[in-house]
Amino acid sequence: MNRFDAATPCLALDTEFVWTKTYYARLGLVQVAPSGGFDRARLPVLAMPFRPRADAEARAILVDPLRSDPAPFRAALEDPATVKLLHDAHQDVQHLCRWTGAARPRSLFDTRLAAGFCGLPSTLSLARLVEETCGVSLPKTETRTDWCRRPLTPEQLEYAAQDVVYLADAAQELLRRADAFGTTAWMLEEMDALEDPSRYAPPSAADAWRRLRLPPFVHRDPAALRRVRALAEWRERTAQARDLPRKWIVPDDVLVESALRPPATPQALPRRAVPPSFQAGFFETLRACEAEPFALEAQDAAPRRDPAAYREAKDRATAVLAEIARRAEPLHVDPALFGSRAEVTDYVLSPDDPAAPLNRGWRREALGGALRALV
Repeated sequence: MNRFDAATPCLALDTEFVWTKTYYARLGLVQVAPSGGFDRARLPVLAMPFRPRADAEARAILVDPLRSDPAPFRAALEDPATVKLLHDAHQDVQHLCRWTGAARPRSLFDTRLAAGFCGLPSTLSLARLVEETCGVSLPKTETRTDWCRRPLTPEQLEYAAQDVVYLADAAQELLRRADAFGTTAWMLEEMDALEDPSRYAPPSAADAWRRLRLPPFVHRDPAALRRVRALAEWRERTAQARDLPRKWIVPDDVLVESALRPPATPQALPRRAVPPSFQAGFFETLRACEAEPFALEAQDAAPRRDPAAYREAKDRATAVLAEIARRAEPLHVDPALFGSRAEVTDYVLSPDDPAAPLNRGWRREALGGALRALV
């Protein structure tokens, strides 16, 4: 990502959504605050009128996604010349890509991540960030709002507007601090990773089984693993097609238990475990699993690690994490940005893996060869 300044066309973005009875979130409001050289006329939208209580709030546009054409937002999301400012960007960008059909968002700047390069935690809430960088206290009074209801109250609209109107000032302050600490290039490199479209794609149905908590022995039982994979993929595709929560199709525990001990009839299932409308697909999937032999593929098996070696790797990971924290402090970088404990443990097990995050980019530059002696 290229460096930007106060004159660069910028678009602060946030979303409000409801996600309780559907597979996909229902977008209820999109908050926008243009700044720099961004022309507001590029967004011909149906905006909700509200009465700003502060001058800064007058910059906000509160877009009704239930009635607005998403095409202008798609163009803005995919425009590399327009910087999109968000706080904790992943979920908002995911919802915006689904609404607009944007294939690849460009020039994203996440103020939560950016804070981690400025001597601040990379988990900082928006309210704390705005207070830290702009000296403004944001109220948190509408966290339980149903944003798909109409009309929204003046209080709800004002609350929503405040989530975007300070992002441009916060971003400029973070860039100023990063310049002072010498971490700007690292920060902008981390922002480049946000352009990967795979981050915002719907979960893969074929890999749905990997997101289940499975007993270890399942990975060594080809028949059970085949049923787990097939049932999880069927459930994922059904949930996506019907836009329903996964657990409404079949709960995790019932799915895993059915893979281990397949029920022969609906009466063998726990009461109300699988609704009648889904039982045909459920049992058809199980029957298909028995129709052909299944060989356990190498990539599907659980990693077979020597327990003693893995325990040693976890112990060494503790030392590596401590060394990262020691070196990160004078750099003013949040140690959490270097990697999680699981990622560091994987690095200890395979320190020469060129794909390991600690062996690439700004992380490698920041740490040098300091970790090699520990692993």
